[in-house]
Amino acid sequence: MLLRPLFKHHQSAQKNQLITYVSALLVSLPFGVFCQEVDVRGTINTTGYIYETQIGDNESTQSDSILVKPSIVASYSSRRFSAAITANHSIVKNNSESIVVEDADVDEDSDPAIETDSETQNYTDLRYTSTLELIDNALSLTLNGAQSYRNVQQQQNYFSDQILAPEGLTKTTNNSAQLNFSIPNPIILGFNLQSTYSQTKTDQSQESTSGLDNDNLGVTARLYQGRNIRSMSFDVSAQYNDTGRTNSQNFKSTIVQTEIGFPIIKKLDFILTGNLSEYDAGTTEFASRTNLDSSSYGAGLKWSPSNERNITLTYNQLEEGDNQIETGNEEEGDDNQSDETDKRTEFVGLNIDWAFTSRTALNFDYSKRFYGDAFNFNFSHNLKSLRTSVSYSESVTSYSRLGASTTTITGIFVCQFGSTDLADCFQPDSLDYQLQAGEEFRATTEIDTDITEEVLFRKSGTATIGYDKRKIKISINANYSQTEYLESDRINTNRSLGFNLNYSLGRKTNLSFASTLTENQRSELEEADTIVTNSLNFNRNLSRNLKLDLGLRVLDRESDDLDRDGSDKRITLGLNYTF
Repeated sequence: MLLRPLFKHHQSAQKNQLITYVSALLVSLPFGVFCQEVDVRGTINTTGYIYETQIGDNESTQSDSILVKPSIVASYSSRRFSAAITANHSIVKNNSESIVVEDADVDEDSDPAIETDSETQNYTDLRYTSTLELIDNALSLTLNGAQSYRNVQQQQNYFSDQILAPEGLTKTTNNSAQLNFSIPNPIILGFNLQSTYSQTKTDQSQESTSGLDNDNLGVTARLYQGRNIRSMSFDVSAQYNDTGRTNSQNFKSTIVQTEIGFPIIKKLDFILTGNLSEYDAGTTEFASRTNLDSSSYGAGLKWSPSNERNITLTYNQLEEGDNQIETGNEEEGDDNQSDETDKRTEFVGLNIDWAFTSRTALNFDYSKRFYGDAFNFNFSHNLKSLRTSVSYSESVTSYSRLGASTTTITGIFVCQFGSTDLADCFQPDSLDYQLQAGEEFRATTEIDTDITEEVLFRKSGTATIGYDKRKIKISINANYSQTEYLESDRINTNRSLGFNLNYSLGRKTNLSFASTLTENQRSELEEADTIVTNSLNFNRNLSRNLKLDLGLRVLDRESDDLDRDGSDKRITLGLNYTF
């Protein structure tokens, strides 16, 4: 206990030192690097809401709200440095009416008293991203961060927002810095190194009202052969993460993957493979899993008819450390005997990395881990106007790691930074399109877990179809996720299907429709909640800077729990002015 304050002080000193180094680095850059193009746009959006809500068996209530949202979007781009930031401040004034009976003996012919409650709330959403090329094609520094408001319990997603049931929201902040190094055009050895430091804070969490204050240090390295080495091939990658937790010991993980190949005949190699996965949560005992560690090794064949077409088939042995402790009673006395056993499983592994054409590619991997069969899958098919993407992955992670992930996101639509309207998005012509300053790929999924410090085992899949031609833009998204909370022995399952259509009625007028069907099962002991949302929106540019928005939304949530069973109908009218 006496070491904890010293450890916290040491962490604080490291953070301050890192900020000092980054600041000094930016100041030392030539001034000409920053004297390039800057784009700044400011908007103010005023929206009125009239909505009717019913929860459980209660009578429906009518309310109205006014939302005033000033926002600013700024982007900068030069040869070596690019950055974008968006800031929104929402001022929400909610008015609700309730019937108040002042006296039980009140005259039946008299009208009941109506009490109006008024409440004003403020929300500030921030998001920024920047990339600095310290050495062209070799060394770069990336900074990312966001501040937003999320539901503490994921089960409130799609239902609770700044207008309806905002009491479930809490402020979350994620900041990360990533340093990337790679050897350009490797001749003998190729080497990539990625080091990341991130911090996640929330005002509340599922465990406590004080929230989270977690940091994560991650290092990823890869070593592979250069183009002049032809007698053999090798690819070794390693990933290490150390996540500090507020109320628990650090969560650490190490993942190593190795592949070594020796040519047999042209296009066919003999392959040796090895995989190691280790997870450490301190003294925490997982409720449903005795051990997450596993390792495997094997040998097989790899067929490579071309650089972008590979099929690997291997025969492997999986080892799992069970670490079970058995206690035996002897006649002469009691002796505690520790017997560490290993589980061994043989399996055939398959890896396919195949580009059918320049616009169609498939990646598939099958192996075994501590939970049994393990899959990873990615498929993309891209035509000029129609694009399809399907992916599935499995991982042991945490909320903090998900929220501060700096993994490059690719998508079907490119949107203006901070925009959620499909009308502001487009499908790029090139498959290797490089985002410009102020642009981002439209996310098809969001973090669908509770705000918690627990270690998570997630299975996540998504399928997306996008169409963009002339006046019509269509996006269809199907998402699936199963999250196992390893320290509380609970499994949350989410399924959603969304349809989004935007039709351009003219150069200044757009009509959009969105529909979402979601099933959320908080645990295996409860029935899933079903949420159906339909919305219709009309917007028109009244002038160069002024836009009119008119919307209608109907939401219905069916649940066995009356506290979660409810519906909401709302009409919105908004004016958006761009400076």
